[in-house]
Amino acid sequence: MTNTKYVQRLLTVAMALTFGLAQASGASATEVKTHEKAMHELQVNTEGVLNNDERGAVSNVILDFYVGAGASIMSFKWDVNVTSHAGSYLSEMQITFSDSLGTGVTFTPGGGDDFDGTMNYAGFQDLGELGQVFAVGADGILRLEFHDYFKDLAFDEPEGVWNSGTLTFGIAQVPEPPAFAMVLGGLLLLSSAVKRRC
Repeated sequence: MTNTKYVQRLLTVAMALTFGLAQASGASATEVKTHEKAMHELQVNTEGVLNNDERGAVSNVILDFYVGAGASIMSFKWDVNVTSHAGSYLSEMQITFSDSLGTGVTFTPGGGDDFDGTMNYAGFQDLGELGQVFAVGADGILRLEFHDYFKDLAFDEPEGVWNSGTLTFGIAQVPEPPAFAMVLGGLLLLSSAVKRRC
């Protein structure tokens, strides 16, 4: 390959990189951090959510969130205030977060508190430490089901209520196909330039 063609290819790659950097530099640091947080965290307000029946019951509160096809749920943080009504236990109030088919993790904020009443619970769990990281399906749905471990009270009577607080999920999203295409295209350009130079 002649030096002229080699220089032309290098200039083309440099122009492409410059264009990409110019596009990326359009956002301020604050905007990038806000966007990054929105892309990697889902925060759910639990205020007023009733705890009705055992998992799978039609009376349970179910919330669906789109987090991206194939996204992995990596961590879970909670800061909640819950009330278990007389006759039921705090240790029975649960939430299952799963894909739309029901594969996921069941969490009990008041584990071991075998009494009724009102309590605050807060904490953080890296799901990888427990081997509980899971990916949502192609539909991208993260499903939250608020339920009780055991139905103690009458059929139409809630077992408890999530008074206030938040549940925060750490999410690792799968890169979009256009991002893969751009990276692959750049690698192909570089590899062809290197091959022809040699």
